[in-house]
Amino acid sequence: MVNETLAAEVLANTVPDDKIRDEKETAPRTGRRSTATRMPAAERRRQILDVAIEAFARSGYHDASMNAIAREAGVTKPVLYQHFASKHELFELLLAETGDHLLRAIETASHEETPRERVEAGFRAFFHFFEDRPSAFTVLYGAGLATEPEFRRDVRRVRDTFAEHLTGLVGNRNHDEALALAAGINGLSEGMIRHWMHEGRTRPADEMAALAARLAWGGVESLI
Repeated sequence: MVNETLAAEVLANTVPDDKIRDEKETAPRTGRRSTATRMPAAERRRQILDVAIEAFARSGYHDASMNAIAREAGVTKPVLYQHFASKHELFELLLAETGDHLLRAIETASHEETPRERVEAGFRAFFHFFEDRPSAFTVLYGAGLATEPEFRRDVRRVRDTFAEHLTGLVGNRNHDEALALAAGINGLSEGMIRHWMHEGRTRPADEMAALAARLAWGGVESLI
């Protein structure tokens, strides 16, 4: 499951890609003191992550430079590299964090009484999550980022975990049925969120969630 453990795993196993120009950058050595406003490390880290996801969503992975992220965050590059050793590490951590936040958002669905209500609540949380965080949608589903070879596995893991979680809300299924249902939910949710976001979110999130749940439940009923 994509959670804090995955974020820790990402940090432990990150290998910078030497072919990417920003990955060749190492933390600059300087004797100068940072002119950035001092704040607690956790708060500064959060600030950098918030700036970075917007930069990646706007410019794509390759064109979003560490220089630009540092500048937008109001920190020097040495301060940025104190928190994140490379752009690769920063982006992978954002993927893990975004997936974790998405799963947290749909966990409330498990409190509904019936399987169908739980599925609809899960889709409702899914659509509202990306409505509130359009940059997270671009990171997980944007063609320019989601298909980057070095991140494809991580993006797929986030999407698969979401589908598996939503499938679990339906109730007990045998292995083959669960796999088929998860694949169907994955394709359905991805297709609908792409269409909705690209069309400017003209329909309410709750309406999209209800439609997705009806379509998904049709697949569930075919297995009953």
